[in-house]
Amino acid sequence: MGDFAELKGKTVALLGYDNIAIEQAKKLRELGIKVIIGVREGWNEEAAKQDGFQVFNLHEAVAQADIIQVW
Repeated sequence: MGDFAELKGKTVALLGYDNIAIEQAKKLRELGIKVIIGVREGWNEEAAKQDGFQVFNLHEAVAQADIIQVW
């Protein structure tokens, strides 16, 4: 992975929580980057919560994020 220093102190919102997003979210968290998850109601919301992430609806996640990644 590259240099993620510029992401320190930023909030990254991952919109969606599929297998690829799960791995990306966990890797970013391991690097000390704040990650929140935005999902449609009923779309892996519980899985993201069980993995220890804050989960919001899509609009709330976008409003809180400095960086947005769509899955």
